[in-house]
Amino acid sequence: MRFLGIILGLAVFASALVVVDLAQRDRDLTRALSEQRQAIQKLNVTYAELQLEEGALAAQGRVDQIAQTRLDMHMPSPDQITMVFR
Repeated sequence: MRFLGIILGLAVFASALVVVDLAQRDRDLTRALSEQRQAIQKLNVTYAELQLEEGALAAQGRVDQIAQTRLDMHMPSPDQITMVFR
């Protein structure tokens, strides 16, 4: 009977150690999940900022202005335009 008590005591102690280990793993995973969610949030903010910047850079008026000032481009005259039909 004493042997059975020792075995049960060891089993309770072992299960307590497993519970402590699982609780620590849960805390570690929860912390890692929180960090990943924060990283995702930062990336979403950066992506939104980049989309706004892309929209501003690709605005037709800005493209026209750069083409005229930096590249010295201009609209062709009607006699320089050739229509191609299929």
